[in-house]
Amino acid sequence: MHYNNNNVKPYPCGYLGDPKRECKCTPRMILNYQSRLSGPLMDRIDLHLNVPAVDINKLMSPNNKSQSTNSKKIREQVIKARNIQNKRFKGLNIYTNANMKNKHIKEFVDITPEALVLLKQAVNTYNLSARTYFRLIKVGQTIADLADSKKILPNHVAEALQYRVRTND
Repeated sequence: MHYNNNNVKPYPCGYLGDPKRECKCTPRMILNYQSRLSGPLMDRIDLHLNVPAVDINKLMSPNNKSQSTNSKKIREQVIKARNIQNKRFKGLNIYTNANMKNKHIKEFVDITPEALVLLKQAVNTYNLSARTYFRLIKVGQTIADLADSKKILPNHVAEALQYRVRTND
């Protein structure tokens, strides 16, 4: 399956938004292709991301030291977040936020009232399922852990929504 560069919808040719290739898909072809992915299947995917094509010259560039430094910082953040999760779920058969059952959310998640309002608005606006609601909370908790925040804040929910909500662009 190919993903375009402009939004998170899959397209038959994979070239929509590609600077070097032209997309020749008709709107009908796109709708038919997208209908192959059911709502319940998409509900089970936590992160919907655009991954644009990378120029081969950038991949082979010797000037990638800044990317290496950024990777080290990100790695440290991830290790710290995983340690937070290990402590949170110590003694349980839960290893990450994604492993939480819905019943665990009340016990382990502290979401601010403002963040909860934003989440509820998004659920209503985008007609999101209950499964998606709980997955957004888990992703929001992971974002909070990465930020070393004890609570899920509105900006954590907003970021989780950016990874989740599919648009019709």
